[in-house]
Amino acid sequence: MLTEEIPSTDQAVNPQPPKIHKTPPIFLHGVINYNKMIHSINEVAEAEQFYTKSLANNVIKIMCLTPETFRSLIKHFKETDVYYHTYQIKEEMAYRVVLKYLHYTTEIEDIRQGLLQQGHVARNVVNVRHGITKEPLHLFFIDLEPGTNNKEVYKITAIKNEIIHIEPPRTNKNHIPQCARCQQYGHTRRYCNRPYACVKCGCQHNSTDCTKSRDTPAKCALCGGNYPSNYKGCEYYHNIIRDRNPHRNSPAIETTQPTMKTHHNPLSIAPTSSTTPMLLRRRGQ
Repeated sequence: MLTEEIPSTDQAVNPQPPKIHKTPPIFLHGVINYNKMIHSINEVAEAEQFYTKSLANNVIKIMCLTPETFRSLIKHFKETDVYYHTYQIKEEMAYRVVLKYLHYTTEIEDIRQGLLQQGHVARNVVNVRHGITKEPLHLFFIDLEPGTNNKEVYKITAIKNEIIHIEPPRTNKNHIPQCARCQQYGHTRRYCNRPYACVKCGCQHNSTDCTKSRDTPAKCALCGGNYPSNYKGCEYYHNIIRDRNPHRNSPAIETTQPTMKTHHNPLSIAPTSSTTPMLLRRRGQ
């Protein structure tokens, strides 16, 4: 006689979250009241469409299950002026190549049309300049719209009777992108909605609006040093390099937190400390 086998405790199936699609995480900053945050998110996204993870310094990491949920949340956060940063969806990233041996006075539109005639749509075309002299070079960065034929671009040997060569860009593994909006490392301005931090004076305004005179010393928004926030000798920057390369021979530098003005947050249930300057909302200050 067959009897029903009862699974032991070790054999019991533990429910696992469904596999999360490869959409970029969204980082919300200065979240003091988690329940109010979730209530705000649920205005545009179902609870089954995302997961959250609480990190240090009142940061909440949101992982969306679909690109549609990701886009809905980003739109919602922009409309409600929420502090966040994120990254570009991989499928939407341009395919960058380097075009060589084309005279720098060549019209950008002619390059676009030359590539289009051979089946490639250029999203952006930029002439490369010398790093020191700033003189234009016979090089162009080409950002192609993502497509299944992107790698075929390397077979192109001429554009409008000019012989060219197309190759992948050189990659610098030690390069860390820096946001031109908040000056933090690891993301770019296009995907950031954090408070402004001026690269020149460290104050909370757009760098293009800065009125600091040349005679006034610069101030780093990241460590408070008397240099611009993009200075690669910054202690804050070297801490990041050290953390990324733990075996690199570099002196141990004490981490210095950015010093920024504290804002009032309508979703807060308690005052924030000076080490948590990024708040969830900016409206109603």
